[in-house]
Amino acid sequence: MRNLLNPKWLLAINTLPILLLFLLFWGDYSIIKTLLTEDNLAYWKGFGLILFALSILNFGYTLLCIIKALKVSIYYAIISLIVYTIFIFLYNVHSRHIIPSDIPRWMLSGDLLLYVGTFLMPTLIHALFIIVIKLTSANKNHKAWKNFLSAVAVPIVWYIFFQVIAPLWQTVDSRFSEHAFIILMIIGVIIFLFFLIRGIYILSLQKDGKWKKYQLFWKIPIAIIFPLLGLVVNRGYLFRGFTGNDTGIFGDFSSPWFFVLACINGILICLPNTKHKRYRILLYAGRSITLTYTLYFFMVFLPFLPFSIIAIIAVGTGFLMLTPLVLFVIHLQELTSDFSFLKQHFSKPLLFGISIFGFLIIPLSIIGAYQKDRHVLHETLDYIYHPDYSKDYNIDKKSLQKTLHVITSNKDRRNDFIFGNQTPYLSPLFNWIVLDNLTLSDAKINTIERIFFNTPSFGIRRSENLVNEGVGISNISSNSTYNKEANYWTSWIDIEITNANSDRFQSEYATTIDLPEGCWISDYYLNIGDRKEMGILAEKKSAMWVFSQIRNVRRDPGLLHYLTGNKVSFRVFPFAKNEVRKTGIQLVHKEPVTLDIDAHEVILGNANSQIESETIQSDHIAYVSVSDKERLEHTKRNPYYHFVIDMSQDKDSLRSHYEDLITQFLEKQPLASQPKISFTNSFTNTIPLDNVWKNTLNGMAFEGGFYLERAVKKILFNAHTEPSNSYPVIIVVSDDIQNSIIEKDFKDFKMAFPESDIFYHLNTSGQLASHSLTHTPKRAIDGHAIVDVHHAVLAWPNTKEPLAYLTDNNAPSIVLKSPIFDIIEKDIQSKNWNSGLLLQGKWISHTLYPKIAEDEWNQQVKYSFMSQIMTPLTSYIALENEAQKAILLKKQKEVLSGKKSFDLNEDTQRMSEPSLFILLILIGMFILIKRKGIKLL
Repeated sequence: MRNLLNPKWLLAINTLPILLLFLLFWGDYSIIKTLLTEDNLAYWKGFGLILFALSILNFGYTLLCIIKALKVSIYYAIISLIVYTIFIFLYNVHSRHIIPSDIPRWMLSGDLLLYVGTFLMPTLIHALFIIVIKLTSANKNHKAWKNFLSAVAVPIVWYIFFQVIAPLWQTVDSRFSEHAFIILMIIGVIIFLFFLIRGIYILSLQKDGKWKKYQLFWKIPIAIIFPLLGLVVNRGYLFRGFTGNDTGIFGDFSSPWFFVLACINGILICLPNTKHKRYRILLYAGRSITLTYTLYFFMVFLPFLPFSIIAIIAVGTGFLMLTPLVLFVIHLQELTSDFSFLKQHFSKPLLFGISIFGFLIIPLSIIGAYQKDRHVLHETLDYIYHPDYSKDYNIDKKSLQKTLHVITSNKDRRNDFIFGNQTPYLSPLFNWIVLDNLTLSDAKINTIERIFFNTPSFGIRRSENLVNEGVGISNISSNSTYNKEANYWTSWIDIEITNANSDRFQSEYATTIDLPEGCWISDYYLNIGDRKEMGILAEKKSAMWVFSQIRNVRRDPGLLHYLTGNKVSFRVFPFAKNEVRKTGIQLVHKEPVTLDIDAHEVILGNANSQIESETIQSDHIAYVSVSDKERLEHTKRNPYYHFVIDMSQDKDSLRSHYEDLITQFLEKQPLASQPKISFTNSFTNTIPLDNVWKNTLNGMAFEGGFYLERAVKKILFNAHTEPSNSYPVIIVVSDDIQNSIIEKDFKDFKMAFPESDIFYHLNTSGQLASHSLTHTPKRAIDGHAIVDVHHAVLAWPNTKEPLAYLTDNNAPSIVLKSPIFDIIEKDIQSKNWNSGLLLQGKWISHTLYPKIAEDEWNQQVKYSFMSQIMTPLTSYIALENEAQKAILLKKQKEVLSGKKSFDLNEDTQRMSEPSLFILLILIGMFILIKRKGIKLL
């Protein structure tokens, strides 16, 4: 332990943690600074300057000691212990001035109050170690039992104090009483830890005597019994009422590996240190491996050491909080003893190599397992959200189920005593490696589990209580301008919304707008107070997250974003009783259009202006105007049946029933074209419906969920990317279509079903029902339907060599001439209709080829920003203040740096990550120290 006097330790223990502390505080300060008062800013500057001065003095002292080859002085340790303790105490006293209660907690990265104690605690503990070393001479025969007795006396004295003296304590100033109690408690904790550490240190110095002779009597409890008992108590097995059934006191340590490693580590610590060099080097290697485990729990409980004395007084098993500290010292001492013996027989580089490699085995194993989980999760998300429809997928369900369990546990904050269901250090590391520090929404987790295991984890609840009744448009107007050079219209819609409820506060206006083809939103504003706040075009998930957080604290956001197809959600919040709010939307469009907004008809552009639109074509995309569609030839394609059979779990009893249903249906309503059939559960297997289809049915397993959405999209993809003179009529064969998995409608695929948006459900009673692909697909339109195949379409550009088939309606159409293409950045111009057409074409391409969308989505968000045209990847949001705008940019950066399928946390605050920083720092410092040849003890 005497090597702790080496001043280089101060760089890792003090300088680096304080630097990280400044970075964390600066990150939050840059977000909330505009919300702070002059008084708050004074506290920020005051405490910041004090901590900066302390760190500079500490760093200067460290350099002085290194240059002059001095050991750390006891005077430094005493001053450091007193000064940093006072700093933490004063910070806690004035914390409400540093982070006022009116600052939204969702804007902060974590608990800044906890950060200060966490990052400065290593300095305090190190100072205590220095004082112990300096006051305990190795040449004197110190009595360990006296120090342990003194340590035990502290909680006993405090217990008597709280039982006898505290009830009689009365002062005039309650604040004085409160501070006096805290100061006395701090002094008691310092005395307690001093004698405890000193007793352990004395034991480590003894080469003989009773403590050495009978070391197994105290090593077995400290190294084996207490760690296992701590894991059991933390889980709540001994005190069921102290913690919930689903969580631990200090986090989730329920993995069997914690218990296995506790046993192995304890046995390695207790094994005798013989003079046999081969045995000893194996012991040294084993102890190096499990040092990670000991260090892990030492760091978990380090911030809570000051509370250990309170836990001992309040709960008899509170002494278990001290086990990691004691075990850490013993473990280091055993490694030092091994090293001192082995260096006589082996080279130091070999021993350093063994210790470094051993120390890294557990971390690298964990990282390797997390990398595998990442691969499986990414493959799963690609299959669901960014699939290659021409590729067959093979998902490792066992790994996927384990990964989902960890994600679900990390999200669960029920019975949250300290860390809830999260595992300190490891949960942030898992989130960092597997989830890019983001998460999966409850809905996505449910979808994955329904698809692959047919069992959802979450009961999805409405996250918002939408109060929209009585809030509506009281006035609406529009103004359109025609750009003669570029040949498109720019229109503003100005809206006044009134809350007609005289007795309802905090109402919200929410509606949807169906935009015509070739019409895009290019700007937005919302009047907030007496100013006109222009909307910010932001990445969609970030904007929706910020909107949700602001809405929870009753502030003033407005939001526009795409749902599916051309349907746009429009929301404004909040409305006081009888309040009137003004907002507006700008759109660019090629032809005059008519919008319906909450039963208010709005005409944009002048239909009588004699401006005739024509088809606009580029190498990759075409806009077919209404007038040009009228000149196209009508044609009828040949329909064929495409059956989709429910092969999900527990449906094997319907196997023979399926055969009869399809056979009877084909006899009653035959079509000339060859039918196809898709066997669908988690995956889809499609074959022609020929003479051997029944054999295929009989040989397939019924498992997973009925992933109907994937099957339908694959059918539509094949129909559109391989245009022919035939088209599919989709017949879903299932006993209950409500159990199928369809997360949203198929509006984005509307180009793939120009004949009709109808598909059919054939139930086990032989009854046929019609459903819509574009509106709530699971809801039946007609429960006694007859297949309708009499639909004509328009062949574009002609019937001889058609590139696409268009719906015969009085609306323009957009045709993708090249299924995959690149946008040239110089073609993107601000609020330009042609730029909107390029972005729309790219969205259609990504709908058909989602795998490419995953690789290009950052670029498409960038192009949306450049053009200021909202796309399905972006959203217009109006915010109230600069702090909200700052957190929006921060969240946007987080989202854009991760996988497209990941989400921001649905809670109001993300899990804090300082523990991950500390873990990585310690591993890095350990490797650095070993490479430099610095002895640990």
